[in-house]
Amino acid sequence: MLSNACLVAASFTGFRLPTPTCILCRTLGANKSDSVRGMEGCGTRRYRAGPSDRGTSRGDPRRTLREVVLACFRETESGMVSASSGRWVPLAAVLVVVWLVAFLRALTRIFALNFSTAGPNATGLLALLLVTGWTIPVAARLAGRPRVWHATVLLVVAGLLGSVVAETLVALTGALVSLTAATPLLVALVGRLQERFAFAAATGLVGYQLLRAVLDTAPPYATLLGRVALIALGLAVVAGWWLGSREGLPTGDGEHGTLAVPGGATAVAFLFAQVGFLGLAPRVALWSGRPYLLTLAAAVAGFVGGALLVARRGGPGRAATVAASVVLVGSLAALLSVAGPGIAMLPAALATVLLVARGSRPGTTGPRRVGAVVAGVQVVGLVLVTGIVFAMNWAFVPGGRLLRGRAPVVVLLLGVLLSAIVLVRELRPDRADAAPTRPTGTTDTAARTGTVSGGRRSLLSAAGGGLLAMASAGYHGTRPTDGTAAAEPLTALSFNIHLYLDSDGEHNLGAVRDLIRESGAGVIGLQETAGGRLTSGGLDGVRWLAHELGYYAAVGPPTRLASYGVALLSAWPIREERVVVLPERDSATRIALAATVESPLGPLPVVVTHLETAGDVRVAQAERVVDLVRATGDPDRALVLGDLNATPDERPYEVFSTVLDDPWAGSGPGADTYSAADPRRRIDYALVGRGWEARRGEVVGSPTVSDHLGVSVTVRPDGE
Repeated sequence: MLSNACLVAASFTGFRLPTPTCILCRTLGANKSDSVRGMEGCGTRRYRAGPSDRGTSRGDPRRTLREVVLACFRETESGMVSASSGRWVPLAAVLVVVWLVAFLRALTRIFALNFSTAGPNATGLLALLLVTGWTIPVAARLAGRPRVWHATVLLVVAGLLGSVVAETLVALTGALVSLTAATPLLVALVGRLQERFAFAAATGLVGYQLLRAVLDTAPPYATLLGRVALIALGLAVVAGWWLGSREGLPTGDGEHGTLAVPGGATAVAFLFAQVGFLGLAPRVALWSGRPYLLTLAAAVAGFVGGALLVARRGGPGRAATVAASVVLVGSLAALLSVAGPGIAMLPAALATVLLVARGSRPGTTGPRRVGAVVAGVQVVGLVLVTGIVFAMNWAFVPGGRLLRGRAPVVVLLLGVLLSAIVLVRELRPDRADAAPTRPTGTTDTAARTGTVSGGRRSLLSAAGGGLLAMASAGYHGTRPTDGTAAAEPLTALSFNIHLYLDSDGEHNLGAVRDLIRESGAGVIGLQETAGGRLTSGGLDGVRWLAHELGYYAAVGPPTRLASYGVALLSAWPIREERVVVLPERDSATRIALAATVESPLGPLPVVVTHLETAGDVRVAQAERVVDLVRATGDPDRALVLGDLNATPDERPYEVFSTVLDDPWAGSGPGADTYSAADPRRRIDYALVGRGWEARRGEVVGSPTVSDHLGVSVTVRPDGE
């Protein structure tokens, strides 16, 4: 029988009659027998199309859905047919966010344990624990026990909260527990919601974009506000479970219930496509240097558009599914290869929602087969995600040359994986497509129409929040005033921030911000700023630091170049930015960023760079940077801030000494900058042109900030 909640929600939609039948039974989920009874006794007979209405699709155009529902509500004696599965939409949406957050957390923790300049090690095998399809047949055996599902929800929440802990192994364990417990829940909800799972997934993606935008692209684990948001996310899981479980368990009727549906594999492929690229708007923006706000707006519009299409029309047909697959692959290829404004995010996001809707349609197989297929998709997804990580770090991977420049291809394969899972099911329909398992409390008509109880409000709330998030993301903080007295010295700082991770692999955004503030530097050259990598959480750290400090920023190369990145922060405006790729010989791409800072001391040429870790190629790179200094037209006023990966007794240092001075020359062990835990080498420098009167500043930092120490100098015009 239709629930009071559905009636009330429907009564306020204001839609016109879409067909000359009982709108109550058709739209809100009554089965065939209920529809017949409704036509005979619920008082809606008079709304059937009369002779004058034939040939039209709306019946009486003066009657709205609100009027029809209220009439049925008044005249029906026996109550209403429950469309309770709509109550599970909020939990499904929240679990999508949990999965994305926990997966990225686990990935960064494995990277922290596994990767260093020495390359991967045996801890990389921990990634196999991300294959959780085995939980589905186990859960199917216990599907009828409410306590088991209550414990599963508690494990999701406990794991999520445990992953907030800074200690790497504890955080990894928490993330793995949360992902493992979430897998059978998500698969059960796919079977429960069917095509409506796409609506829930899209709503969850909009919510995730909102979360990252409010955090100014930072991962939730990287900031205090983000960690508070994770606690709220855990509470949302509990609330979503309470709301849905009021109508029973997430599994349905039949031997194995909704854990026997084949749509779980599609949902997993969808999640891998999102976590690998499309679900991270900052990563997409940084990939080719696109504007973040435009990319974010396109992503939100695509997910909202897909959700609305599914809510109004259900999943796509076969022809539309093939078209959506083509659109997804084509849009991904455009995002990966073309340095455009990022508008291709809209059709890409929309296509993923339509594909997951088609792949989540009714059907049954068996929990063992579902578990095996889900595990297979997870293995393929993990191989592709690992391929992306290795392609971005190919110089430190055995045999990595084969992966050099292959990251776009591997990302594209994530989109192909989602399309393939859906299209394969089209070619080989499972035995239950003709006789779908009906979840408890959900009628056949409800499953077909895809009605989402309360869904429009959830989606509109998420979309509204997304607009607020975009406004928040567009706020650039208070710009510093440019009224500093000309005679006041200027402090410049060079600092390698280790891809926004400290020596233990924990995010260091707040620590770097605090260090810069305490240093008093007005010009900061940063190295290893490529936060768009998956292993850094897909964040725009330069943007975050600039907003927090109220500084101007010049960002280095796009992520697709697979460099470690450089950037320039300044208390004063920056102009004439120029990114140059340095010479290389079978090594990672190295970059120099040249720009002019409009400082109180006049135009200030600044070059930020990061040389190769070893080898003669560093000499060629140093010579190219010196050429950039000379090209400024005023090398005597230039500053070079960089991780040169060379000590003062090596040849690259001598090359720089031909045009620049080192205020720290002869300073002894107190100026050593690497490693932060045991500094024994001086490889980080703040070099100055010979037109400056310079003095040493400070060596700053600690292992809790980065694996390098920073070094600063203070300059004023010579003779003042």
